[in-house]
Amino acid sequence: MTDEQKLDLILSKMTDMQSDIGSLKADVAGLKTDVADLKTDVAVLKTDVAALKTDVAVLKTDVAVLKTDVAALKTDMENVKKDIAGLKRMDDMIFDEVERVHEILNAHTADTLLHHPTYM
Repeated sequence: MTDEQKLDLILSKMTDMQSDIGSLKADVAGLKTDVADLKTDVAVLKTDVAALKTDVAVLKTDVAVLKTDVAALKTDMENVKKDIAGLKRMDDMIFDEVERVHEILNAHTADTLLHHPTYM
């Protein structure tokens, strides 16, 4: 192999290497863009996660308030049930008293001497 052939071979290899280096540079530029996009996406995700954490904290507070409200409603319902039972007992007593008065009135109307004086 002559010196000129050797130089042509070296030049050919250098041209191939330059082409490969150009491709690598383009790939690196693309990767840089992809990394920049990923950084932006991660920043957005961090913001979203922070917002979600805030939302979860608010929801926890709301749930605690709802639990308190439900407990109060349960207590109110128990009191209403007790009041209803008391009213039912009073209703039964009133009904019994009405029956007793009705029996007295029936007995009174059946006894005709009570309304007519005997001295007449």
